[in-house]
Amino acid sequence: MDRVLLQVKKKRDRRRLEDWLSKNYHIVLPNKQRPLEEDVDLVIIDGPSLKELRSKVKAVRRSQHPVFLPFLLLTIRRSSSVPARHLGRVVDDLLIRPLNEKELVARAANLLRMRHWSIDLKKEHDRVMKLAITDDVSGFNNTRYLHRYLDRILDTPGAKPPEVSLVFFDLDNFKRLVDTYGHLCGTKALREVAHVVHEVLGEDDRLVRYGGDEFIAILPRQNKEEALAKVERMKRAIAQTKFLQKEDISARLKASFGLASYPQDAKDKRELLAEADRCLFKSKAEGKNRITFVEMDQAA
Repeated sequence: MDRVLLQVKKKRDRRRLEDWLSKNYHIVLPNKQRPLEEDVDLVIIDGPSLKELRSKVKAVRRSQHPVFLPFLLLTIRRSSSVPARHLGRVVDDLLIRPLNEKELVARAANLLRMRHWSIDLKKEHDRVMKLAITDDVSGFNNTRYLHRYLDRILDTPGAKPPEVSLVFFDLDNFKRLVDTYGHLCGTKALREVAHVVHEVLGEDDRLVRYGGDEFIAILPRQNKEEALAKVERMKRAIAQTKFLQKEDISARLKASFGLASYPQDAKDKRELLAEADRCLFKSKAEGKNRITFVEMDQAA
């Protein structure tokens, strides 16, 4: 049920509005200590309250954007003022006194219908945006998200550079699994690998499928030592898991890792990606199933 706030000073007016609207809506009465902080779908406000709370009305409307929170102003017609001057800037509709029940109900329903449309549009926008940065195979993030996320956390002009560690990894024997069991099982295995690694990652860490059987883990605010300990857990988790058990296969997989950290190993995003990728290549070239990190190209 939609919630309607009656930000109206006169008790007589509030009672009348409540009688007219309570059949269809949940009525919320004003909080004198914390005005306009209630979670509602429509605000009905009178002239004196609008004059007193004008700046807060604007702030509340901005905080809800892009979702539409409608304000309906109860006002009177004066020869010296034009109530419509508020329309679009502070409120979304007017109700000129004397109050009429049918007109109030119609205007409230129309404003709430517009709010519902805006909520639906916001949900659809969020869904499309999520699809744009989600990898179809793993269900986690894709490379579009990778670049957007790194740009955001590394773009701190004038501030101390944040520590960020980047982990490239891919599966050592994945082609053999695909050749043996087919591409469909390969796709399922990649999804399972992603979930196994995700269980090791922290709340602020991000997992990206880079392409094929290659993934990237972004570890914000973690130095080389902290990241290396986490990568070792990732490596161990993959090696200890039996994949494709629902298909009665119980495949074993191993992975190679490359680790680089910002700002120790790179001065920008491009160098960070290149260094982590170079370390992964070195792990593959020197026998696979290992972790290589930038500092003196050590392997674990």
